[in-house]
Amino acid sequence: MEIEELKKVVLPALFARPNDIGEYGATQSNVEALHTISNLMESGAVGALASHISEIVAKLTDADPEKVAQKTNWLGRFLGNEVERQVRYQVARKTLDALLSDAEAVAQRVRDTLTAIDGLIASHGEETQRLSALIQACREFLAENPQAGVANTGDLQFDKPRERFARKLANLATLLASHEMSVTQMKLTRAQAVDMLDRFTETSSVLVPVWRQHTLALITTKSMSPSMVAEASKAHHALMRSLSQSLEGIEH
Repeated sequence: MEIEELKKVVLPALFARPNDIGEYGATQSNVEALHTISNLMESGAVGALASHISEIVAKLTDADPEKVAQKTNWLGRFLGNEVERQVRYQVARKTLDALLSDAEAVAQRVRDTLTAIDGLIASHGEETQRLSALIQACREFLAENPQAGVANTGDLQFDKPRERFARKLANLATLLASHEMSVTQMKLTRAQAVDMLDRFTETSSVLVPVWRQHTLALITTKSMSPSMVAEASKAHHALMRSLSQSLEGIEH
């Protein structure tokens, strides 16, 4: 609603019916939006996804291709080195598959959070404009109408509409500041969510497949040269460092 319309139509009618002052600017969507924002911030989906990715990184560190492919211990002598390496690989792969499955469920929560945040940012932009117009109209109306809501001289006044309206104006200003702060927080949360989904995609579509490829190549090769093992391990560590660095600074 335009500021001039508020000043010429809405506000004069409001002071003619002072009982309605408390309802000025109120909408149910305000309450619902605040609840939705609180729920999103409390869900911790982004932090949970970071924790799951960290678990995957830790498991991949433990399942270094060089470790999986090594020829060691009594089990290797009893079963044969090739069988032992296959067992190590299968155990590590099953564990990683389970971790990835759990992480995917959390990643979907993050995607849902993104969708909700995008909608809230758009609606908050509209609500911020609405509140700004309401507040500006209030201030101009009070300045231009100093007698609005003031009792005639000598009349007893138990209800004080102008004072109540001034409190309402202060409350609207507080709500506007809250909306602006919420938008900033949502944009920050959104950026973290997008970044964490990128990291999860890197983990599931690059890091884990590369680990499988390198490790499987090592355990199925009859004669492994030290340089082959070293190269696979080097590539593995490079990917691990990249992902670990990307997780720094994320709360989980």
